[in-house]
Amino acid sequence: MSASGIVILLVYVDDIIIIGTDCGLITKLQQLLHATSHMKDLGQLTYFLGLEVHHQTNGIFMNQHKHIQYLITLAGLEDTSSVDTPIDVNVKYRKDEEDLLDDPTLYRRLVGSLIYLTTTRPDISYTVH
Repeated sequence: MSASGIVILLVYVDDIIIIGTDCGLITKLQQLLHATSHMKDLGQLTYFLGLEVHHQTNGIFMNQHKHIQYLITLAGLEDTSSVDTPIDVNVKYRKDEEDLLDDPTLYRRLVGSLIYLTTTRPDISYTVH
């Protein structure tokens, strides 16, 4: 942070996002990173960790449409329709009555991805939890 602005550096594994209020400071940081390590500038942010970023004149907007479409395909639900309650209500399930999941790994991936969706969407997270 300086008297003229602020620069924020977000690092996730080998990806870096640089944002700030002072373009000059951002450029200086980019030059420093280029001089000290191998770094490729991919330009304006459009996609990061499942988040699509859209730059418009009235602001920056994010959504997760691609990630959600990927999950629908992964679950094999492309040709299905939505319902308010996807399972029968008042049904008692027991672990010894039904066959085990065909692919528990797929189930874990889907659950983990759905949890990720709720943590990146506070409005959904509040409702779910």
